[in-house]
Amino acid sequence: MTRNDAREIMMQILYEMDATKSLDEEKATQLAAERLPGDHAQRGGRLLSETVAHLDEIDADINRCASRWKTSRMPKVDLAIMRLACGEIRFCEDIPEAVSINEAINMAKKYSTDSSARFIHGVLGAVTKGSKND
Repeated sequence: MTRNDAREIMMQILYEMDATKSLDEEKATQLAAERLPGDHAQRGGRLLSETVAHLDEIDADINRCASRWKTSRMPKVDLAIMRLACGEIRFCEDIPEAVSINEAINMAKKYSTDSSARFIHGVLGAVTKGSKND
């Protein structure tokens, strides 16, 4: 399994947890252990757990950078993609921000629409610029 495959599974876990309103750190770690093999399970569990633990802050960043859109109105797939990318940007120092953004854009093209990919690119670009100014 590649990192890209693992990212897609983690995005699907975030989507599922949001859709079922079960965003919980422990559940995120458990689902990662069940669905991701080997090293991906530990790494993915840690990333998902941190992302869920800091979801309010991540959503605040997304809301701040998404002009005229709030997370409550965004398509769930797009939101899951952005949350995962923001989690990677915040908590995975070994992954360059540009890689996280590029992977998010590719997932949006695969699971959503071209306009979603452009929107996600703009939001994540603004998030990374904002984090450098903090």
